[in-house]
Amino acid sequence: MSFTGTGDNAPVTDHQRGLLLGTIGVLVIIPDATLIRLVDAPSLTNAMWRTGLLGITISVFLALRYRGTLPSVLASLGIWGLVASVWSAVGTVLFVGAVDRTSVANVLLILALSPMWAALLSRIFLGERVARRTLVAMPIAVVGVAIAVGASVQGDLNSGDVLALALSVGLAINMTIIRARGHVDMVPTTAIGGFIGCGTLALVGTSPDLSDGDLVPILVLGLVVLPVAMGCLTAAARYLSSPETTLLLLGETAASPILAALVVDEPLPRLTVVGGAVVVATLVVHGWAGLRTAPPAKMPV
Repeated sequence: MSFTGTGDNAPVTDHQRGLLLGTIGVLVIIPDATLIRLVDAPSLTNAMWRTGLLGITISVFLALRYRGTLPSVLASLGIWGLVASVWSAVGTVLFVGAVDRTSVANVLLILALSPMWAALLSRIFLGERVARRTLVAMPIAVVGVAIAVGASVQGDLNSGDVLALALSVGLAINMTIIRARGHVDMVPTTAIGGFIGCGTLALVGTSPDLSDGDLVPILVLGLVVLPVAMGCLTAAARYLSSPETTLLLLGETAASPILAALVVDEPLPRLTVVGGAVVVATLVVHGWAGLRTAPPAKMPV
């Protein structure tokens, strides 16, 4: 597929492509936490359906896209592709478990630390210098998240917070791996991870039973929200630095509490709106600065 600019027909740079894919992914994944709250089934049942449907949906997409060359695409993933696949499965279970055991606010605030971990990992293992605009945007965005969810944060450390912390670090690790393997399409890892997660949960005896009210949100999550969001974000991580990809995810952090308040009838403090506005404004300015100053991205080797 050929990408060209809309104004002077200049080719779209890797950075622009990554920013577009990442933005789409974030916009699509915003309802994730809210839809989880609408499901009454146990968290492991929820996770089993999510991972299984994710694996099936992404597999259908990949089969249509690559057709006869799909086996070679899968073979190109290598050992790091397997690592990313396993993390994709673990991350889904961790997220569902965290949201089920602590407040959405706690989960989102802890996840806001992901860009910091990603910046550290990228510097140590990839030798990538984090852009100055990203270094400036990260603490501002974290402050915005803290303002947005601070009123709902629970003070006592619990198991949900520990799961969210593991998810935060693991997300940064996974984005760094995908960035390091930027010459390979890593989207298949989301499908493989889905099947690994679903199969593992089934083997340990997780019940697949859902109530009638659970079916619609589960299907929306597994067939639309997760496949589109994870596919776009995984593809975006090939073109953007891992701190920038994880920074984009704070857009979900800002919007999720507002959506939850509207749909699940959770309280919506004024500071949530203020903090969300800070995060969104930071991401817009950061993205605009990147489009103006960033040279065409070089695919890592």
